[in-house]
Amino acid sequence: MNWMKFMLWLSIIYLAYYAVVLLWDFLRSRKLPADERSDIISFDDDSEPVREIPAPEPEVYNASVLSSGGVSLKQLFSLAREEAIEYTRPVSF
Repeated sequence: MNWMKFMLWLSIIYLAYYAVVLLWDFLRSRKLPADERSDIISFDDDSEPVREIPAPEPEVYNASVLSSGGVSLKQLFSLAREEAIEYTRPVSF
């Protein structure tokens, strides 16, 4: 069997498989009752709008935090040396 025959047989098998799947889906959808087959989305227009709760003000603490952003790797090691951060495993400096 050469590559051309192999590709031809493979294509025929794929086309037959997908044809069977599509046919099965089509026949199955015809058997469903009309109420299960409908894909209509409805919204309740008579509902009252919900009042929005105001967001609470963020709390500000008096702390000596310089920044809460990320740090570089060099700064991370210097913070570990100064014991400013907690680490669980030993870090080689």
